[in-house]
Amino acid sequence: MSAHTDDRPAFQKRGFLNEEFRLFHVRDLNGQTYRFHYHDFYKIMVLLEGNVNYVIEGRSYRLAPFDMVLVDRGAIHRPEVDPALPYERLILYLSPEFLTADKLSLCFSQAAYRHSSVLRMSRQDRRPLLDLLMRLEKSLEAGTEFAAPLYARLLCMEFMVLLNRLCLQPDSAYLTESAMDFRVAGLISHINSHLSEELTIPALAACCCMSPYHMMRLFKRETGYTIGNYICEKRLLKARELLSGGISATQACFASGFNSYSSFLRAYKKQFHGLPRRG
Repeated sequence: MSAHTDDRPAFQKRGFLNEEFRLFHVRDLNGQTYRFHYHDFYKIMVLLEGNVNYVIEGRSYRLAPFDMVLVDRGAIHRPEVDPALPYERLILYLSPEFLTADKLSLCFSQAAYRHSSVLRMSRQDRRPLLDLLMRLEKSLEAGTEFAAPLYARLLCMEFMVLLNRLCLQPDSAYLTESAMDFRVAGLISHINSHLSEELTIPALAACCCMSPYHMMRLFKRETGYTIGNYICEKRLLKARELLSGGISATQACFASGFNSYSSFLRAYKKQFHGLPRRG
């Protein structure tokens, strides 16, 4: 039995970014429910107020005020918010092009290496970072001042440089406490490392030493989505990245693990509302 027979994407792409970066200061009061979603760009979220569990790729983090959440490109995530309290946060969207030039995306690579997407820094470490975000927010609001876009860009770059320096320290404060069954964590890691290969339910069950039924039930319980939909979504994201690198749609289809161009085309059109084209 194949793990990707269902080609209906289960997650939504949310947000858009036509510039190098965008900063939002958001406060929700209505107990909104958030669906699993992903972005084509990098995202940093700082919790200011609220009682929030943040779920990223199946790992659930109980956030504390001023925790900084690093969400990689294509990472499937959602917040689970206590509706009794306001949910206030700063959100920074960052384009891959903005971060790639000076390797400013290393903090996201470090997060993957540390198996944690949340930084819980000391007051001393987080104070200059929060100060830069507040200054960036004010700079973006004062768009008519002399060289305002340039100054905002400098502030954003300074924030990312400082953040990366902190993340690259041996004792960096990545949060190690996340609620997730170790078997599901291992399964997600295996899937993401072998997307271009055939991933069947029996083979995956053997990999994590569980029965297929128990594995699928546990994966759904821990992550909120099925194994088949998770694999399909990740393959679509990989195919889109390959297309942006200049390879053909047919090559992207099979290099990302689809074994049928028709099923790939159907899923791609449904998810991205267009035909797969080279970038």
